[in-house]
Amino acid sequence: MSRCRAYASHRGTDFAFSHTTAALLYGIPLPRVDPTIHVSVRAPGRAPTIDGFAGHKLGRWEIRMVADLPVTTPEQTWLDLAQLLQRDALVAAGDYLVGGSEPLTNRLVLAHAAAAAAGRRGVARAREAIELVRAGAESPGETRLRLLLHAAGLPSPLLNHELRTAEGVFVARVDFAFVAKRVALEYEGDIHRVDQATWRKDLRRRERVEDLRWRMVRVTADDIAAPAELIRRLRRLLA
Repeated sequence: MSRCRAYASHRGTDFAFSHTTAALLYGIPLPRVDPTIHVSVRAPGRAPTIDGFAGHKLGRWEIRMVADLPVTTPEQTWLDLAQLLQRDALVAAGDYLVGGSEPLTNRLVLAHAAAAAAGRRGVARAREAIELVRAGAESPGETRLRLLLHAAGLPSPLLNHELRTAEGVFVARVDFAFVAKRVALEYEGDIHRVDQATWRKDLRRRERVEDLRWRMVRVTADDIAAPAELIRRLRRLLA
């Protein structure tokens, strides 16, 4: 952030941070840190050639201000990321942009941007990824799990589904719900393992869910890395 502010104070207003730099400013999850500062200028302007910076040119010029810094739009940023990320990471970026209580864009707008980007590097990957972007996944791990279920040919679950008692009292919101089979999946990050308060809360929550006669399946990064046993178990539970 400090490098971005230093550059902005020197450059003026004829540029926007883009690519992975824009992603970091928006909070988009990335699989790895890119130390390069990416800067886009309006074509035919002169892109920076400073060591540690990557310069780009944009034909369509739209920017947003994020933390008082000029940044390419969420849609442009996502298309730029399609040049750099593999499909699943690009889907996770899209899930972030269309998710949350205050989405930065929506899937229809992203799809339109991808459709209008003929000839751009990465556009084929963007058009493949947009078919898999969904609102509701709240972490890259949840996105990876959702894509794993899709690749295995399992039914599509509801995302962030609320479980309630027969009287309508809220019990829990689960990451993935197979309502017909009363099976819930929860993706557990490391905080669920190392934080005792979170661990105890998870235990009580799981008991309340199972009191509703739902089966709770907890999934970790290890299950996603070697998913054969998880997929066999889910096939059995959903049969």
